[in-house]
Amino acid sequence: MFNLKTLLAQCCCGLALLASHAAHAVPTYHVSIDTAGLAGHGLMDFTFLANAGATPATAVLNNFSGAFGAAFDRTPGATGGITDGIVLGNQNGGDYLTQFVDLGGVFSFDVRFDGDFATTENIDESQFDATLYNDDLTAYLGGTGSFAEFVLVPQLGGIPGTVLASSPTGLANVTQAAPVPEPSSPLLALTALCMLGFVRGRRSFNRHH
Repeated sequence: MFNLKTLLAQCCCGLALLASHAAHAVPTYHVSIDTAGLAGHGLMDFTFLANAGATPATAVLNNFSGAFGAAFDRTPGATGGITDGIVLGNQNGGDYLTQFVDLGGVFSFDVRFDGDFATTENIDESQFDATLYNDDLTAYLGGTGSFAEFVLVPQLGGIPGTVLASSPTGLANVTQAAPVPEPSSPLLALTALCMLGFVRGRRSFNRHH
């Protein structure tokens, strides 16, 4: 006999799991910086560092726009580039990539942080910085320090970790984009099976009544 209440309960359970997964989706941050007050050539540096005991994590940067030039320097662990995206790790001293830029316009990029720092008990933080320098790395441009800073605070005492985003120099605009849910395949399959069972059950029920 077709049990509509049981099937609906199973469907609701699957959808609740999907919603829970979506709520824990990794947020993406959008960073934009207007260098209209600056001229000539400079260097934009992206650095991801951590305390020695920090939970492993990666900074994933993409969607770059602006007058970026060639790469100036990078650590061996830094992969990718402006056109295909950059990945930096926080382990073994961390990673950095420094890029030539032509100043005077607007630059922007997206960044997200992958890893289990938000759900792993720890006291050691990680930090990602984006900074503007002159073309020989002897002075800051647009203010002292980084124009974008992200501190990855791990879970501590059962309180989930978080990311603290800011613009220390006030030169950049840092915003959080709406997280895009990425449901896992098992959860998608569960929900799909529930809905399929519901349709078939309805048909069977209608044939017998």
